[in-house]
Amino acid sequence: MVLTKALEAYGKYFRMIVAIVLPVGIVIGMILCGISNSEYHKLDYLLIFNVPGWLLSPLWIGALIYSLSMLESGQEITYKNAIKHGLKTWWKLAIIGIIVIGFQSLHMVFEFYKYNLSWLYYPIIVVIIMRYIFILPVLTLESRGAIESLRRSAELSQGKRLSMFFEFIALWVLLNVVKFLLTMLLGWAGNFQAIWFTQVYFIVITGMIEPVITSLIVVWIYYYYLEQSRSTIEQENIEQFEYD
Repeated sequence: MVLTKALEAYGKYFRMIVAIVLPVGIVIGMILCGISNSEYHKLDYLLIFNVPGWLLSPLWIGALIYSLSMLESGQEITYKNAIKHGLKTWWKLAIIGIIVIGFQSLHMVFEFYKYNLSWLYYPIIVVIIMRYIFILPVLTLESRGAIESLRRSAELSQGKRLSMFFEFIALWVLLNVVKFLLTMLLGWAGNFQAIWFTQVYFIVITGMIEPVITSLIVVWIYYYYLEQSRSTIEQENIEQFEYD
């Protein structure tokens, strides 16, 4: 099961994952904390749509996927090379973040529409996500144009979307339970701290806990991508052999 393999890899490479994720996550948390304390309320939209998160997270996502691919191929990986690759692919993955922000805005439009079309929003989003769920590793590891990357992602997910959907839901529930428990513990601890703990609390949740937890989903997507890529290559070899 891919989820089991992803969990094993997550535990095995946890220190590397934290080293890649936390620097970017803390910066995001500090920016969001600054926005929340700002008296300029027009900036609240950056907080509502988590714009800093969607635009900066691709830095660690690209670095993490690249690092996993190097480790799985038996090659050495250095922190410098991982970050360098994250910077190299940042702009491509950031476009995905911008698209996500656009869909979040669309959700608000659906909710405020006269006939309340929000019930249409979630099925559409689920279909899009499961069809193009491999877009992150494809953009990070393969040299393809935008249309080719979308086509490649759709091809890899074909036949696996339903099973991946249920695995994704199970993983999402698990991670949110962990996040909830950690948030409750920090909230409980915060009752005995000074006022400044609110600032630290915001940074810890949004800048540390959330990205580290979310990184497990990225690891899971990568290992599914790896399995599907290998299956595709094997199928192509079989077809070539039969043709010859």
